[in-house]
Amino acid sequence: MADTEAENTGEFPAIPYPWQQSQWTRLLEQYQDEKLPHALMFAGQKGLGKGHLAMSLAQYLLCKTPRSGLACGDCRACALNRAGTHPDLKTLRPEEVGKAVKIDQVRNLAEFVGKTSQQGGYKVAIIEPAESMNLNAANALLKSLEEPSPNTLLILVSHVPNSVMATVRSRCQILSLATPPEDQALPWLNAMITDGDAESLLKFANGAPILAKEMLNGDLLERRQGFQEGMTNIASGQLSPLQAAKSWLDLETIELMDWMIGWAHGLVCYLGTPMDSGSVRGQAPDKQLQAMVGGMDQSHLFRYIDKIILAKRQLLSGANPNKQLLLEELLMDWRALARLSLGRPRQS
Repeated sequence: MADTEAENTGEFPAIPYPWQQSQWTRLLEQYQDEKLPHALMFAGQKGLGKGHLAMSLAQYLLCKTPRSGLACGDCRACALNRAGTHPDLKTLRPEEVGKAVKIDQVRNLAEFVGKTSQQGGYKVAIIEPAESMNLNAANALLKSLEEPSPNTLLILVSHVPNSVMATVRSRCQILSLATPPEDQALPWLNAMITDGDAESLLKFANGAPILAKEMLNGDLLERRQGFQEGMTNIASGQLSPLQAAKSWLDLETIELMDWMIGWAHGLVCYLGTPMDSGSVRGQAPDKQLQAMVGGMDQSHLFRYIDKIILAKRQLLSGANPNKQLLLEELLMDWRALARLSLGRPRQS
């Protein structure tokens, strides 16, 4: 799966997803009250449609005659947006999947931000994913964040906000998007797919509807299933970390790290749910894994997530470690965590 979430649905204007309505209402109220900040960060796990929400907002702000809380789709500004040629909208993404956003890209963005709007209204820049900026690129963005020009909005889309440099993060108003409840995600997913078990797809996607839909493309579902089974088998001792690392060498490293982060976040959600209330949809591990990690300390999981994030950040900065050794170390840590939890009752 690509790092970005700006799904090409073919619809124009972009309409926020059902599970984004409360955030959308809040954004429109801020705009109407003239309290929209100069920088927003849409944060949440990958596959929630954060990039789509960013594009919905950009189209709305640039539209000359919005109606019913959406861009009209008919004015000249909308025509430019539909064609992807609006001069006051800029999107910044890595030039290659899994690579870093380069400092020259951010410098070009800063030049765009500093100019006067060509259409006499807002200028909007979207950076996705924000954590793909290396240290130099993030530092280059700071001036634009510290000295915003009028009627300019920077939207940073982040799947792992803790991976974004703290000084960048602190200058953004963070809008967190949680994994949607099943009664919002499943009807949408059922309407989007014609072949596939929506409920099972949603489970393998950790409750992320956009990711669940994308799993029907190519062999993503099969690879994701293999990954989750591998992590469970490592925890039980049926598969060694060394064997797993070797078998996963053909996977893209950044994507695999994203899966590991999502996996660990899912366990955090499960462990943080009272035993009599069930668990967050798409986050509950299977019964075998529940028995093995029921007594796991959440703080240990958070430290594990931090370690994966640090490794991912180093890769994005241009470091070139031995992939197999890196995976072996991370998977041995996972095995150690699982062993540590064995025999400890889950806290209610």
